[in-house]
Amino acid sequence: MVLAAAFPALTSGSLVGLVLGLIGGGGSILAVPLLIYLVGVRNPHMAIGTSAFAVAINALAGLVTHAREQTVKWRCAGFFAPTGMVGAALGAQLGKAMDGQRLLLLFACLMVLVGIA
Repeated sequence: MVLAAAFPALTSGSLVGLVLGLIGGGGSILAVPLLIYLVGVRNPHMAIGTSAFAVAINALAGLVTHAREQTVKWRCAGFFAPTGMVGAALGAQLGKAMDGQRLLLLFACLMVLVGIA
């Protein structure tokens, strides 16, 4: 019965990894709602932190594959990654200062804007 309880997490993680590996993004957009509404992580802050870890590991697996295929522009990545890390750290600090329900509302608004675009 443990596998049955883990099934939503296993299928959600597989979907996030597949999307991230396939198109290089979008997995993180799926991860938080899947964690909250399917897997059952009730605290939005916990879902965001859990998503950050899971997506980072998925991205690392994708990086290994792309590095082997020589499809990484290392110089560009060398500039892109550190500034992204700064943005992620600032975003995490701002997010921790907000109510979890407010974060979910902001996320929903972002998804509507992405859908319109």
